[in-house]
Amino acid sequence: MEEITPFREEDLEEVVKVYLEGYKGLEEYSYTDERDVKSYINWLLRRDKENFLVLRLKGKIVGFIAGDDHWFSKRERSLVGAIHEIVIKPKYQGRGYGKRLMLEMLKRFKEKKLKKAELWVGEENYRAINFYKSLGFKESGRFSIWIRMVKDLA
Repeated sequence: MEEITPFREEDLEEVVKVYLEGYKGLEEYSYTDERDVKSYINWLLRRDKENFLVLRLKGKIVGFIAGDDHWFSKRERSLVGAIHEIVIKPKYQGRGYGKRLMLEMLKRFKEKKLKKAELWVGEENYRAINFYKSLGFKESGRFSIWIRMVKDLA
């Protein structure tokens, strides 16, 4: 039984573990110290707790997404729906769970009348880049080791 639920305070430790497991092999794009990950998760929650969702299978968290429906994009010069983070445990990847989380977040952004979604992805995170492209995101610039991707929502 799978379900998408809002983040709860008691989810923090499990979400940290999912994050660290999900970024194995991609450490150059992530925090690697548990304390730093907790600080980052707390920043995400302060940005937009309402759009921090976890995916549970049989009660266990196997992935999460942190969106932000009030992010001002300097490049767009307007508010956009930002995907700050999406992580699925490696053994659950490729089963549609990331797509379910992403579609739920994009639906929320559309309900807020946002016209664009944006995210940044590591330039060598090819699996994620292809995943985002499959959902209609397009490359729209680079900064250092990061690729900016955007999707029209209107």
